[in-house]
Amino acid sequence: MSGRKQERSETALRKRFEAEEQQAIDAVARWVGHPAVRGVIERRRIGAETVVMPIERMLTDQVQVIRFCWHVFGLAGIEPGWELREGRPWLLTVSEMNTIEQIEADLRGVVQMAVNELEGAGVGLVPSWAGDHVVVAELLLLDVAWDLRARELAEALQPPAIGAIHIDASGTTHRRGTGERANNNIAALRRGYERHLYGAPPRAPYAGGGTRALPEPTQRRRQALAKVLATWPDVTASRIFTTFGDYRRQRGGLARSPGGYLRQLLEEAAEPGEIVRCPPKSTLHEDLTALRADTADQKVSG
Repeated sequence: MSGRKQERSETALRKRFEAEEQQAIDAVARWVGHPAVRGVIERRRIGAETVVMPIERMLTDQVQVIRFCWHVFGLAGIEPGWELREGRPWLLTVSEMNTIEQIEADLRGVVQMAVNELEGAGVGLVPSWAGDHVVVAELLLLDVAWDLRARELAEALQPPAIGAIHIDASGTTHRRGTGERANNNIAALRRGYERHLYGAPPRAPYAGGGTRALPEPTQRRRQALAKVLATWPDVTASRIFTTFGDYRRQRGGLARSPGGYLRQLLEEAAEPGEIVRCPPKSTLHEDLTALRADTADQKVSG
């Protein structure tokens, strides 16, 4: 890869990481400013501080507290260069080593009680997402500047992303409510991480090492969808599905909606007498994911 291409690839990768950070901050900002949060945190703070007292000497600053909270809930940060944010190892005494697992389990218990209270009070965190548990743990163990605006507080907490990659790059998990664009972003990062760990995947043994050809109807549909994406880059499967029957045209004959445009393109490519029907929403979602993945891979490898 040439120097210029390498630079473009690294820039695109950094943008994906930055998008993950902003999505995480946005998610936390939507619930951390709820009026019930401060009361619940302050009621549970003593319990959390008591639990970690045996390793208090290690929790010297915000960096160490955040690092510990991520570890307790099984998360690790990763840099654009694919290096894990491990930090320097803690040198624990024998007594601390004997109690650390119990400390972690007890902290998870206190956090779970706080999460239950927050959910009951109508706070919009996601109880099933480990990243939100991390943020609650940080609130319990850090000196919180409650006078900050919700977004400023969320930025200060440096929350985990709303998507996570399995340590062996075999898949991803997502915070409930994550949109298609965020899912596509973490999926592209997972593919990049997989290539970093294992190298480029081998080609399937079809047509002399090429990939299996898609069925003709799928090729036509995806070719049409690629043109729809070029006009509406952020379009979703739901929007295409719901506007497929929109026959309105702009000046020059181009359909005014993404679904109408897809219908127009499919009708132009149809065989004589063929009836064009709207593809199922699941098919549209699969097609859009594949097209965006191909685009992302071309940008990273280009």
